[in-house]
Amino acid sequence: MACWITLSELKFDHYYSFDKLTETLQKLASEYPSLAKLRSIGKSVQGRELWLMEITNFETGAPKTKPAVWIDGNTHAGEVMGSMVCLKNIWHLLIKYGDDPNIAELLDYTTFYILPRLDADGGEFVINTPYYVLGADNETGGGRWYPLSREEWSSTERGLFMEDVDGDGVIVQMRIPDPIGEWKVSDKDARIMLRRTPEDQLGDFYRVYPEGFILNFKGEKEIKMAPARWALNFNRNWPGEWAKEEVSRGSGSYPLSEPETRSVADFIVSHPNICLALTYHTHGGVLFSYSEDDQIPVQDRKLFKIIESIFEDQTGYPSRSMGKRGPSGSFSTYMTVHRAIPCNTIEIWDLLSEIGMKDWVKREGFTFSAKRREEQELKLIAWNEKELNGEAFVDWHEIDHPQLGKLEIGGWKKKFVLRNPPVKFMEREVNKIMFFPFRLARLLPRLIIKEASSTKIGEHVYKVNLILENVGALPTYIMKHALDIGSTKPAIASIKLAHGMKLISGDNFIKFHLEGYLNKDLTEQRRERLNNCDKNKVTFSWLVRTEKSGKIKLKVQSQKAGCIKTVLNLSPDIS
Repeated sequence: MACWITLSELKFDHYYSFDKLTETLQKLASEYPSLAKLRSIGKSVQGRELWLMEITNFETGAPKTKPAVWIDGNTHAGEVMGSMVCLKNIWHLLIKYGDDPNIAELLDYTTFYILPRLDADGGEFVINTPYYVLGADNETGGGRWYPLSREEWSSTERGLFMEDVDGDGVIVQMRIPDPIGEWKVSDKDARIMLRRTPEDQLGDFYRVYPEGFILNFKGEKEIKMAPARWALNFNRNWPGEWAKEEVSRGSGSYPLSEPETRSVADFIVSHPNICLALTYHTHGGVLFSYSEDDQIPVQDRKLFKIIESIFEDQTGYPSRSMGKRGPSGSFSTYMTVHRAIPCNTIEIWDLLSEIGMKDWVKREGFTFSAKRREEQELKLIAWNEKELNGEAFVDWHEIDHPQLGKLEIGGWKKKFVLRNPPVKFMEREVNKIMFFPFRLARLLPRLIIKEASSTKIGEHVYKVNLILENVGALPTYIMKHALDIGSTKPAIASIKLAHGMKLISGDNFIKFHLEGYLNKDLTEQRRERLNNCDKNKVTFSWLVRTEKSGKIKLKVQSQKAGCIKTVLNLSPDIS
């Protein structure tokens, strides 16, 4: 299979704009029409297509007839690294189909649905502006006004809002001398700002704020933050534990209020073959899971434990489970709890590990620790000098602020250092993550026909046997929770007789589920673990009366384990 998009052309030397991402996806789909179909599942508020790449070997069956993995990226505007991992996932599946038998087997029996950029407007906003969007208070929404309109915000609110005051293309921090300020300069490096302790009575102290201007400034001395302009958080807009704005910041007016989340939900509901899901976020270098969530069955928690072990082996990053859940509205909770589709959130890129602080627990998680701030900052400055020639930090420099007068601006360029990896580290980080979904896909259920036979047992009477086996690791229902809430339909084995034949025993349609080969690892019951019965196999039998030759069509269809068919030829001469 010829390839005109080479690895050298799929460059990881910049973060892709929407147009560049679109062009790359269109080229890949055009070059591999038997493996990939690019489709738009909806449009953003600003009219950008929500591109989804559907990948499978179309010659071995339609995408919806195979078990599938969902992958998405760039849910939050500022987390554009997720798009790059999605793109490499797509590229690898297509380019390696002819060379790697493992990839070929995956695409022969599995479908991948990959959405590189959920927040198409926000991703473009972040790539092309100085804004650094982080949490709801720091404007996750990437240019989309919420909860206030532009007019409401500008006419009725007051306070500091983030802007590139000095015009250098980045938004960092401002420090203003104040004898009762809560910050001081580190004795070890003048670039570092530390929290003032109760014992710090003498010296120079500062107030530290995000770089920006004051909305509706009236000369006030006390500076407060203005309400966020773009506080919408797509990862709080999902059904299933959604909460209103007062409880869950950025959740939207109602579940799926945004066209982007609504489009994804519509696609997922209309594609019941989706078995597993991954959503790429940044940052922290960790997988968030549900292995300790006591609101789902023990069997499902053990499945998440297995997923965690694969992730840790593949990436070297740790896993952390969510305990008892509060109001969420997150995509992973919607999928896992509301749809009973196991979903994990991957936080890509771990700056703290890069500076030698790899112990996730000891360092207190994936954000900088207030207790260890000076230690972390000193290591980060040394790393910046060594790896980035100091370019990740803006040295403190004095400016004449049009509202606040003389002050200093400086600090870290967080957008492509903390939140997303610097370009220098992008491809290495992509490669660390990209194989994980392929390993998960190998766990999916897959039904095969072990035997289909007919035996004459009497005059004009035949016994038809169908032996099925689930050769996948997971059961055909994936999560026990799916059985509890009725979100996954049973598989159906059906028999269709030729004209003149009569079914005298057995049902035309038989509903069933099969366990996978991990059944004994997943079950919570000791007697089940000791059971020698293979629950991943089943035999169905029918009695058919016929005096004429003809065909018997056997079909097995499972939402999560594929569709298989076979035909038996019956003849009165069969003995």
